[in-house]
Amino acid sequence: MSAAGCCGATDTEPLMASNGLMPPTSTEMPSAICSVHGVFWLTVLAGIAMAIVDGTVLQTWWIIPVALLAPLLFVFSFTLVICVAPMCGCFAMSSRLQTSLVQHPKHLLSRLTLPWITVIQGLHMCDNAYCQRIRASMGKNYVLAGMVGVSDYETVAFTLKSAQHRTDYLGAQPLTNLPKVDREIFLLSMANTAKELNHDKFVACFYHYMFREGFEERLKSEKAKKCWAQLAEDYKTMPHGEGEQFYTEDATGLRGFFIRYFFYVMLGTDTEDPEIMKDLVAMMRGDTPIAMCYLWPFAVPNLMGSTIKKVDDRIFNSSSLAKFVEGEEKFANMTKLELTRLTTCIMRLAAITGTLQLAKSVTGGLTMPPFEDMDKTNVAAEWDKLDLADEQALQNFCLEVARLHPPVSSVHHIATEAFSATIQGRVVDFPAGTKILVPTNLAMTDVDTWGVDAFKFNPSRPALQEKNMVFANVGKQGTRVCPGQYLAMDTCVEILRVLGKVRREGK
Repeated sequence: MSAAGCCGATDTEPLMASNGLMPPTSTEMPSAICSVHGVFWLTVLAGIAMAIVDGTVLQTWWIIPVALLAPLLFVFSFTLVICVAPMCGCFAMSSRLQTSLVQHPKHLLSRLTLPWITVIQGLHMCDNAYCQRIRASMGKNYVLAGMVGVSDYETVAFTLKSAQHRTDYLGAQPLTNLPKVDREIFLLSMANTAKELNHDKFVACFYHYMFREGFEERLKSEKAKKCWAQLAEDYKTMPHGEGEQFYTEDATGLRGFFIRYFFYVMLGTDTEDPEIMKDLVAMMRGDTPIAMCYLWPFAVPNLMGSTIKKVDDRIFNSSSLAKFVEGEEKFANMTKLELTRLTTCIMRLAAITGTLQLAKSVTGGLTMPPFEDMDKTNVAAEWDKLDLADEQALQNFCLEVARLHPPVSSVHHIATEAFSATIQGRVVDFPAGTKILVPTNLAMTDVDTWGVDAFKFNPSRPALQEKNMVFANVGKQGTRVCPGQYLAMDTCVEILRVLGKVRREGK
């Protein structure tokens, strides 16, 4: 869904009620001509003038192609400076240079540069330490990746508890090749601002078929127990230090467990069948398939189309969908094919990827972000101190690790009306349709909320459960909370318990 398509004239911007956004200071954006847009058009006119002079007077002919290429060289150089500046620590320069692009998104220079700025900087936004350095340099508000970032805890919390307009983004990363039949079905890009919209009904349909009939029975089944037994055996027999085989293998180890276990307990898929596992692993392995399946521009050629189709077929024919009822109004008449394609995407982008990262983090398979000494936390050593019978202690341990190193760094919202934000002491106006980055990773280390020890590991931290935002929630509140949050948390807690026993038996 385009930004323009989701911003109706009668909409009221919910974030205006928070302290993060303010009404615009003017009814119009600052003049584009008095900004880099004017410089761009001067380059275009200068190039045309040079070409005319060369063709009619000088007749050297080599000046003509150089003159005509001048605007493209300007675009390339401008984009390069914006993208390279943060890598040199110049976040403010990058932010200020792209502010005019965000203010005038329909101008030619913006159309030529913003997509590439968004892709390059959007990938960096997955790096939690990089995001922390942005805030340390810029403060709580900034313009990067073609978006306006607003990281104050209260503003982020307000956003998560409010209805949101969306577009085809995963945090700061643009997506393509998303699941669709005859209408939009991808939950992350759908607005949930009115009851007549389909988002909430589609979520209910997904939840009904994934987590209700037969789900509890599968959790307690012999097949599920085999998955857990295999996980424990893999941990015993495979090197399991940071970045070692237990964490890097695709069909075995931790990732293999999640593929087998989640596809079985959620869908009833027979993951003991090697042919089925072969199809699932081909799409769920490593990180490269995510980009090749869904991230723009890497997924544009759709090279993974046949791989996605095989997983679609496995899900369509799963036991959980065998009793699917077509045409139910309470689910917005969602079809079996629509739910199938939606589920394939969710399993790749969220269920396997996000929960796997959380499980890696809580078991010491990933180093904490290298910022404010967070990376000096020995998570595995802290894990060894836990009482494995204390459910709340295990939950708090997971939440505290995820607070410092969240599997999902941000969500986004599309402004429904013009607004202003204070960026490095300047009040800057932005138009309706602006993409607003909502960095939950920064909110969960906001010193004003969490205290001076915000970057210290402390699973006994007060209000940890009430204030956490790990699953796009605020404690138990939120309008777009991950439907699989309880399965993800319960699984990570059980991993701590099962593998914790293996660790203690080996000592």
